Amino acid sequence: MIAILIINHGTAAATRSCLEALVPALPADARVFVLDNGSLPEDVDQLSNAIAAHDSRVTLSLSLKNLGFAGGMNLLLRQALGDPSVDQVLLLNSDAAPKAGFIAAMQAQLDPPSRTEMVAANMRNPSNGGVDSLGITLYRSTLASNRKREDEILLGPSGGCALFTRRLLEDVRTSHGEWFDERFFCYAEDTDLVLRARWLGYRAAYAADAVVDHAGSLSSGGPENDFVLYHGIRNSLWWLAKDAPGGWLARSLPLFILLHCGIVVRHLRRGRARVLWRLYRDAVRGLPAMFEKRRVVKATRRVSASEFGAWVEPHFYERDYVRRAWRELWQPAKPAPAEEPKN
Repeated sequence: MIAILIINHGTAAATRSCLEALVPALPADARVFVLDNGSLPEDVDQLSNAIAAHDSRVTLSLSLKNLGFAGGMNLLLRQALGDPSVDQVLLLNSDAAPKAGFIAAMQAQLDPPSRTEMVAANMRNPSNGGVDSLGITLYRSTLASNRKREDEILLGPSGGCALFTRRLLEDVRTSHGEWFDERFFCYAEDTDLVLRARWLGYRAAYAADAVVDHAGSLSSGGPENDFVLYHGIRNSLWWLAKDAPGGWLARSLPLFILLHCGIVVRHLRRGRARVLWRLYRDAVRGLPAMFEKRRVVKATRRVSASEFGAWVEPHFYERDYVRRAWRELWQPAKPAPAEEPKN
């Protein structure tokens, strides 16, 4: 039996569309767990009405405050895995519109004997039909991001559409004391989870036929605001401290410095000095907690640290990124969108 987990945060209209595409194509014994993650009352009412239109396989839970993606998914995982008949869990963003057959296509890639127990989908941008995400790629720059090409190394599935087995999820929690790290709140928590699963010997697969349209960053106000910058970069530093082997970090230090110099210059030109200060300050403040967790991750590794290099894409970052960033550097700076208030 498969359980599908969806978080709603101020996106009831998108969640309704997601359910309309999802529910008719569900296997007969599948269940859907939806969490409203601290939305305003009018959004909760709209979501409740949308769920009422479906059968009892869709369950709604309410949180009075926004738990973030990490905390919200942990709550749903406790609910779903509390049913012993659930042996697969699929995470799906509320702004996703899955195509028919996507679940079967993802399940077909599972292969427990080889420990291939997490699967990424083919997520597309509905506005232009281009690639949104084919999972997660970890680049030589030390930054993980959406995998944009099938010939790039797959680290694991993106949290926007990810299939995991019960065995993997229970193993991760037993080994590390957590599924998603709730200190991350949102962004890069999927990279952290996937890396910890890789250290336990699990592998990832990509389902090209599992097509899902994905608007992207809808609940956080879009990909170019201060909220996304803060959590994305802060959390990328935290997972490095928590999950990356020391030897690889030392060898990658020049590229790491180059990357973060570029991030600082780019966003200073866009008037984001304040958010840059906050994110690096808070990243440093959070390092002691990450180093404590690092000891747990390291102590439970089942594969050699030397294997980590095979999980890393040899390119610095996304193809053509450096050239685009250089061009942007010489263009008139555009002010960044303000950070969206979070309820």
